Amino acid sequence: MKKSNIILIAIILVYTIVSFINLGSTKNPQNFKKFDERELSYLYLEEKSEIAKLKIYVGNNISDLKIYLLTSRDSTDRQYVNLDFDYASVFAWQELNTSFYQDVSYIVIDSLSSENVIGEIAAYDIDGNMLDLKAIDEKDNSLIDEQNLIPNEISYLNSTYFDEIYHARTAYEQLNNIDPYECVHPPLGKIIISIPVYLFGMTTFNYRLMGNIAGILMILVMYFIGKTLFKKEKYGLILAAIIALDGMHFVQTRIATVDSFLVLFCLTSFLFMIKYMFLEKTESFKKKSRYLLLSGISIGMGIATKWTAFFVALGLAIIFFAHFIYNVKKNKFGKDDLKIILWCILSFVVVPICIYLLSYLPLQLNEGCRIKDFQSLIDYQKNMYEYHSNLDATHPFTSDWYTWPILYKPMWYYVRYFSGNMVSTISCMGNPFIWWLGAISTVFALIYTLIKRNKEAAIFLVMILATWLPYVFIGRVMFIYHYFITLPFVMIAIVFLLKKIEEKFNKKFFTVFSLILFLLGFIYFYPVYSGMKVSQKYIDQTKWFDSWIY
Repeated sequence: MKKSNIILIAIILVYTIVSFINLGSTKNPQNFKKFDERELSYLYLEEKSEIAKLKIYVGNNISDLKIYLLTSRDSTDRQYVNLDFDYASVFAWQELNTSFYQDVSYIVIDSLSSENVIGEIAAYDIDGNMLDLKAIDEKDNSLIDEQNLIPNEISYLNSTYFDEIYHARTAYEQLNNIDPYECVHPPLGKIIISIPVYLFGMTTFNYRLMGNIAGILMILVMYFIGKTLFKKEKYGLILAAIIALDGMHFVQTRIATVDSFLVLFCLTSFLFMIKYMFLEKTESFKKKSRYLLLSGISIGMGIATKWTAFFVALGLAIIFFAHFIYNVKKNKFGKDDLKIILWCILSFVVVPICIYLLSYLPLQLNEGCRIKDFQSLIDYQKNMYEYHSNLDATHPFTSDWYTWPILYKPMWYYVRYFSGNMVSTISCMGNPFIWWLGAISTVFALIYTLIKRNKEAAIFLVMILATWLPYVFIGRVMFIYHYFITLPFVMIAIVFLLKKIEEKFNKKFFTVFSLILFLLGFIYFYPVYSGMKVSQKYIDQTKWFDSWIY
């Protein structure tokens, strides 16, 4: 085995191990009770007890609900529990304080709507001991049949956070013939999330699994991109190491959202496109067509995941036609050129449309879904467009597109405070050393290309501009994670700069120094990326700027 292969395997293996550490729990309640409107569920204690708190695992929906405690079933003296449920309370544990109510015999759940779904409920006394609950009616057994799965601590390990409340929920609903709640992105990403859920159950680990695998595969794809673009394996290895050491890549692929699949598909499409571009003019049409078809399939899957892939498609179109026109001017338009154009219509128009339509097939087979015919499918697309074009919202972590490259304002995804001044937090922020060098490298590549007419740099610069500048014209609220699709191309710019420095000075010092700095940055910010429980003091010292809030 070649040394380069051993290094690549080591990079991927180490990243894989780290990425799976505390990815999520493999144990969450699987049996849910869906309430009817005005349905009452009674849970009782064989011996009266004080109740200090409740833990409730909410299913895919919670709406208008009341919970109260009774000293006896006929008692009119009700102690209502203060509920803190909202739209984010799905597939998550909630801890409710009951003000130490005494002599409780019954816990009553009063469903005021038919939208309430609960997986499990547990009661605790003032000393933190779990009480033995029983159900009066057999149909309520699903509320207390998985008491062994009650966690000691509620955290991201056993509950949804950030946009998992949409995408993981939608994956579950698709599998259970429920009209999906999240309908502002195409369905492919949620279908992929649902595969481990279908096979192994609805747990945090399972619905995050495919995204994490996509993050691992991105490292491999980046290796091949670097190797293809810069003609040497070592540049592929450097590029693989850079993405493996970036915080946004780590955070975004460990959460059950569709962005990891979007970026993986787009990078794969880019890889096959540059493989086509670097083929000799005399190469067989069969080989050229294979790369173009694979690129079209990949971008079609990207668009079927999230419409943002159109930005990547724009960049691919620009570099393809620039390459095509250059070759035609150099060698004149021939029969093979016509075949390539016709094949591109098939690969980048017909195939993506077919993939996009097929991605909706599981929704159409879902008996509860609103998509029943072609017209309802069209209406679905209109609703998606209107949502994104008319979104008028504010958010404390919104940021302008021009601030993303310098990591001005990270996106705070999650926080949980613990005793002893300990905290677990997750912020969608990049490795600052990678991002800041990336911004410098992009400017360098732009200047270098204007002066030297460099083909390598022109290719990734087009992709940076195509995936980033469209946000100039988008008026809706935006966040730094929208830069995720641009980030890999910025990392390519870093490799380009390192390559030019090596060629100029014939020394690897700056490359080695940069990789060590990237590694130290990842280690230093790891608690911020991973949700690792550390002291508040440690988290505070990582906040180098006032705009870094997490």
